[in-house]
Amino acid sequence: MLPSYYEGLPIVLLEAMSYGLSCVVSDIPANREVGLAEERYFKPGDVRALFNKMVEYSKKPPSAEEKVRQSAFIKEKYDWDRIAEKTLEVYKKAIS
Repeated sequence: MLPSYYEGLPIVLLEAMSYGLSCVVSDIPANREVGLAEERYFKPGDVRALFNKMVEYSKKPPSAEEKVRQSAFIKEKYDWDRIAEKTLEVYKKAIS
């Protein structure tokens, strides 16, 4: 559960997804970047919707397919080695 109103890319969400955990998040741009299933988003500040989703997903864990998809997405898009290489490229470009 990540009920943020404003946030940059949430590392805690990436970690949870990498383990295939059930995620329910507020519908803000940063959370949309990770591509969860549409039904896992709720309007920020809508306490009733958050409650309902928490109850729903505590009884209905993610499918094996959803776990694999989440984990693969995170490994592909947020691979730390690849991110470090891209960061190094930016630094090299900046100093040249």
